Amino acid sequence: MSSQVEQRGGIAEVVQACRSVPIRLYRKYRAGRVFLTAVRKLVRKEREWQVPMRLRSPRWWRHGFLSRSAVLYDLDRTDPQLYLSDVHRYFRTKRMVHAKIQDVINNKLTTHLLLRSLGIPSAELVGVAWRDQVHRFPAEGRVSTAEHLDQIAEGDVLFHKVMAGAEGKNIHAVRRIGPSAWNINGTVHTRDSAVRTLSTRNRPMIVERGITQHHKQSELHPGSVNTVRVLTMPDVTGGGDAFIAAAVQRIGCRRSEPADNWTLGGLSSPIDMETGTLGRATRLPDGNVKEWFDHHPDTGADITGRIVPFWSETKELVLHAANVLSFLEYVGWDIVITEDGPVVLEANINTGVNVLQSHQPLLADPRVRAYYNERGIRVGGDQEPLPPDEAPL
Repeated sequence: MSSQVEQRGGIAEVVQACRSVPIRLYRKYRAGRVFLTAVRKLVRKEREWQVPMRLRSPRWWRHGFLSRSAVLYDLDRTDPQLYLSDVHRYFRTKRMVHAKIQDVINNKLTTHLLLRSLGIPSAELVGVAWRDQVHRFPAEGRVSTAEHLDQIAEGDVLFHKVMAGAEGKNIHAVRRIGPSAWNINGTVHTRDSAVRTLSTRNRPMIVERGITQHHKQSELHPGSVNTVRVLTMPDVTGGGDAFIAAAVQRIGCRRSEPADNWTLGGLSSPIDMETGTLGRATRLPDGNVKEWFDHHPDTGADITGRIVPFWSETKELVLHAANVLSFLEYVGWDIVITEDGPVVLEANINTGVNVLQSHQPLLADPRVRAYYNERGIRVGGDQEPLPPDEAPL
């Protein structure tokens, strides 16, 4: 009897093992696809930097850094283990927060509604543009895009933004400049051409009322809203309350207008955490030399030594928002400083860390290292691009 039981047990184990083979093969197949996708994306990102091969840095690829980052972080003279690599930036940190939770903040419409419901100062939502109509918010009804343009008061600025998107792309800054004239991203339009321009993106867009920035912020570059980028995360070594990992002043340039976006050519200046004083600015390198600016290259405005207005209030606002929305954990906050104080413009889960690390490596702060390690991101040492057996499933 016992031998029969043992035999049946052995057969069950064989059947179970046979069943697990397709599962293991499928997991390896899926991990392999993730790996290939990651490699393709890194190759695409590498090629976006349009320089000859002699200026590239293949020896840093195996450590997870793109050639442009090697220049930006001066890796030949600094410790690469102190920097979060591009592999981690593109494929690890984007999974720090659960995808279902990310959906809340990645959608600019729900971000507006969430911040307003919590009483956090934020940009004013005017409506949602879709199918050549603007659905007004919070009023009832909708109007055609042409009617929407006619209802903009002369001198007012409205921003049309895609609901989900980053890197300052797909933004239309619309200003009424006359009875039948509108300025969109620096180009004058008639009503018909303005309607065509706003209808080129066949995607829903939110419509925000423009925020008037503090005159000190405008002095940096009046052609863009110059935002403060602040990265927050929980202190896993000290109770879990949010702390500010890094903060920079983003500054627009002619080539980034109407945005101050870093990837479009904007500047980044470090902010002293205690005093709010700005340091020397830099930008993504066009070649193999990193540029530094004490004065704005277009406006000539002083950068180094300037103090961010309402800096204490800005830190207080960001930490309050991060702690109220603690389930989001890892957020890059874009803050506009107005004459009355700071206002949240946007919040981003997968924040670009190179705009922050261009001044100081994130991993120099042990609290930052502890958080990444707590969330399963190995930092320091050789950082290879997602080997198949470690690719997330």
